[in-house]
Amino acid sequence: MTVPAPFRTGDLLPATQLLDAAGQAFDLHQQSLAGRFRLILLGPSPDIRRLQAAETRAKARDARVFIVSQGSPDGGERVGGAVRLFDPSGKLFVGLGLPEGGAAVISPRGQLHFSQTGSSALEAALDTLPPPASRAAVHRALAPVLLVPNVLEPPLVAALLAHWQAGEKSQDRVASAAAGAGAGVGPSIKRRTDVFLDDRNLYAEFQRRLERRVLPEMWRAFRFRAASFEAPRIGCYAADVAGAFGAHRDNRTPFTAHRRFAMSLNLNTGDYRGGTLRFPEFGLDEYEPGTGGCAVFCCDLLHEALPVVEGQRFAIFTFFTDAEGAQQERKLMAEAAARGQAGVAMR
Repeated sequence: MTVPAPFRTGDLLPATQLLDAAGQAFDLHQQSLAGRFRLILLGPSPDIRRLQAAETRAKARDARVFIVSQGSPDGGERVGGAVRLFDPSGKLFVGLGLPEGGAAVISPRGQLHFSQTGSSALEAALDTLPPPASRAAVHRALAPVLLVPNVLEPPLVAALLAHWQAGEKSQDRVASAAAGAGAGVGPSIKRRTDVFLDDRNLYAEFQRRLERRVLPEMWRAFRFRAASFEAPRIGCYAADVAGAFGAHRDNRTPFTAHRRFAMSLNLNTGDYRGGTLRFPEFGLDEYEPGTGGCAVFCCDLLHEALPVVEGQRFAIFTFFTDAEGAQQERKLMAEAAARGQAGVAMR
């Protein structure tokens, strides 16, 4: 049996059932905890003074502290103010990549925010806790778009940008209603230069991030279970051609009707001006994920990428479909192959 790879910082953690002191199931994502930072100490508890100091710092950051042991429940509910939990099989230790113990932090969103082993792990974990926000924004009209931060780490972002620089470029390609969908439709709606992600190793790394950081968020937000995604394209909107993509929907041709959700993931936020996403049916608000973060939205939504007025905006794009759509997609691919139109060849 293949053992799943440990979670990495940024991965969305699944529901994690441990045992409390009475042997009852305890979920670290339960409603009373979700939306707050959770500091988890795995292994023996530190001395009481050190633990009390940690609890004071954590409380000031609106974070909860838990001590997780690998043994069986022994009835001891707390050490100081920290809640004791038990992981007899060690699944959390292994899942967090800390088989010998250490410290981990779960973000309010449910992502693995930090993990480290060693004697200094507790203080290092506390250093990652930001102060609570002083005031929450009030929104009265927003598009139903899911923003997911930190999907890709800087080294992977850099590798994708290098792939675009070295890759075979295609200009302004959009799906049309005619046979041979994907032919250039000209600059009237889309001005973007694309390179397919056809490097096998890069593709595998990208796919892993989607599986652990985007797909679980889509299930939680939309109750949508993705069955497949299209070959990703790395695109460049350049200011020298007023790079943009006019208002459109992503599923309005026979060749795109299988699409359910779109993803736009920014690779260099802050290095350009303009280029934000807008959903005209929901007002004039503009959306711009940070570098390595993405926007996910239903393909039925009218949306546009506004013109880049300075610099170049780089992003990677793909589309998700469900089981029914995947069957239709396979049929389209087979028909294209019968016409002699090859798909993206991995290398």
